[in-house]
Amino acid sequence: MYFSCSEHIDMAIEDIVDYYALPPKIDKLTEEEQLSTACKYCDSKALYRIDK
Repeated sequence: MYFSCSEHIDMAIEDIVDYYALPPKIDKLTEEEQLSTACKYCDSKALYRIDK
């Protein structure tokens, strides 16, 4: 599972597709989840959860 900001969502999608060879499931985080979750690629607040 990857957490991503809007700037790095393409990278997260690509990583999931490369690793699992399946299209990812993308969910928008709730405001509560956004407060405590950082993007995997930078220190910005994550807006999305990308999973297989």
